[in-house]
Amino acid sequence: METAGSELRGRITEAAVRCFRTKGYDEVSVNDICREADIARSTFYRVFSNKKDVIRYLFEHTDANSIVSIEELLAAQNDFDRMWIIGDRYISLCKELGVPFITTLTRLSLEGEIDMLSLAHSVDKWFVRLTHNCQQSGIILSREPPEILGPLFADAVYQIIYVWCCRGGNFPVRARARLVTEMIANVAPEYRWTKEQLENADK
Repeated sequence: METAGSELRGRITEAAVRCFRTKGYDEVSVNDICREADIARSTFYRVFSNKKDVIRYLFEHTDANSIVSIEELLAAQNDFDRMWIIGDRYISLCKELGVPFITTLTRLSLEGEIDMLSLAHSVDKWFVRLTHNCQQSGIILSREPPEILGPLFADAVYQIIYVWCCRGGNFPVRARARLVTEMIANVAPEYRWTKEQLENADK
């Protein structure tokens, strides 16, 4: 029964996200979500209380383990690139959902309805360990404790996505995130992106 319930929640959540992207969160009703998911209202209310409940479920079931594959991490050249892959997937998720939807999620987060920052910081343990490895191997030159430095990367990406929303998506979010995280970590020059990589990051 739990599996069936999880499948139904996933189906409704996917339908809701499609509606939110198309019409905007405030304009979407439970009826809209039910039509998109091809279910009855009574079915929706078996697993969710309202559309905010759908958003909470989305955030509770999205983390680094679900948006990044182990194979992709193992194929990376070094541990800083592994951190970048994780951070970049968060950026990609936000870009996929779109500026209006992410702006609404930010508002709901500020109102205490959801906790967007918890998603950004779901990778803190990974970042602390990878930061330590990078310091040991000379990729990261900053000597700040990894317990402090690692979570700063998530904060930086979160703040840059906020700026991206404020500018209506007209902002090089991926290039800025890479540049800022390299600066925060004081990444050794040979591991930094080139000017060409930065210029092509958001194309």
